[in-house]
Amino acid sequence: MKRLFAFLLVVIVGLLGVMAARALMLPAPVGPAAATKMVAVDEATAAQRLSGAVKFATVSTASGGPIDTAAFRGFHDFLATAFPRVHASLTLEKVSALSLLYTWTGADTTLAPIVLMGHMDVVPVPESNLREWTHGPFSGDVADGYVWGRGTMDDKVTVLAVLEAVEDMLSRNERPARTVYLTFGHDEEVGGRFGARAMVDSLVRRGVKPALVIDEGGVMATGAIPGVSGLAAVVGIAEKGYLSLRLTARAQGGHSSMPTERTAVGALSRAIAALEANQFPLSLDGPTRGMVEAMAPYSPFSQKMVLANLWLTGPLVARMMARVPTSAAMLHTTTSPTMLSAGIKDNVLPPEATAVVNFRIRPGETQQTVMARVRDVIADSMISIVPTDSARTDPSPISDPASPAFALIASTIRGMVPGQSVPVLPYLVGGGTDAKYWGPHSSNVYRFLAVPLEQGDVSRIHGVNERMSVKGYATAVTFFSQLMQHLDQLK
Repeated sequence: MKRLFAFLLVVIVGLLGVMAARALMLPAPVGPAAATKMVAVDEATAAQRLSGAVKFATVSTASGGPIDTAAFRGFHDFLATAFPRVHASLTLEKVSALSLLYTWTGADTTLAPIVLMGHMDVVPVPESNLREWTHGPFSGDVADGYVWGRGTMDDKVTVLAVLEAVEDMLSRNERPARTVYLTFGHDEEVGGRFGARAMVDSLVRRGVKPALVIDEGGVMATGAIPGVSGLAAVVGIAEKGYLSLRLTARAQGGHSSMPTERTAVGALSRAIAALEANQFPLSLDGPTRGMVEAMAPYSPFSQKMVLANLWLTGPLVARMMARVPTSAAMLHTTTSPTMLSAGIKDNVLPPEATAVVNFRIRPGETQQTVMARVRDVIADSMISIVPTDSARTDPSPISDPASPAFALIASTIRGMVPGQSVPVLPYLVGGGTDAKYWGPHSSNVYRFLAVPLEQGDVSRIHGVNERMSVKGYATAVTFFSQLMQHLDQLK
């Protein structure tokens, strides 16, 4: 027994030694960026233009449904007035009537261009919660240091910030080193099939092969990374796929006083319960593993020992991440029952009950593998399982976080906060973006919202009291300005 104890002690000490050595061998954190001359942003004027943009209720409807074209056309006219140099110097094309494609020809047209994406449409605001808004959702009020309203975070902020940066560069007779395409879609919130996809298809037909694509997705925030107290940024290098399945149970209807052995509602309930009880397995790999590994150099030493040895500690890290819904979602394909429908009266057995279950598909899975697993888990001939009419996609390709394009984004972020060592980490975006349409055509597709988020901001996106701080918006303008001024560094 003593020998066994001694042997185990040696093994444990040896493992700890290996873990400590690997932690000590981690690269040093990227140091603070040198101070660089930043473009001065007129915060008050920029905020007023963002305010004006919010006042147009460019709301998405069900994909293919009727659109308030007057709101979009009014917004187009507003942009032309707000950014006169942009509209005098760049080539503008309207795609699918309502999406905007701008071309800014660069100094060297032999260099691969870049694409900056954004979308003009916003999600609806339910009348039931209008009273909960401090300022009206389409008021565009500027108050208490914020611009209030739908689109201030998702995603008129990007559209306006990009145009502010271009307008400013044009005012100083500056020109980017390479051609820049600005693509602003009108239907991102319902899949982007008629906006972004049409613009991507148009550019691909012209032979455009971007060296860099940036869309919304990742964020900057303070305290967002465990063990890192300061500002950190996550840049999306991939996004999950999207699939909604309609489950339909059919059984004999009739009077509720004489129920059949199996009812449609009962069968559907069991199917949903089975899916919730049999979640897709957790896996710490791909972009999420890359994010965790990239955190290590910025972490306290005890945390470094864990993160530098995922070959041993991976299952433990995955279990810890699984305790929090936001990080758990990065580890697997998520299962979310979102809609239920059955019955017309309390004393009538419905012959049919339906549910919609939404899946966000992690890299490594596909729509087909998800459907196969769902059928295996439910295993009930009473339940039919078919995709809904919603846009559905497989996970996007994964862009390289070691690429020159990612390095340019990271250096631009760090350059905005000189004197700080800012972690810039790769990230798997759980939601869908228009960037997915570039996946087959460019290996450098990234997702980043260049705004420092504050505590509680995430719940405002698609929620009540969406707002953007005036200073945060100025940060977004600075990011795009700095990025476009340094496109010569993109090799």
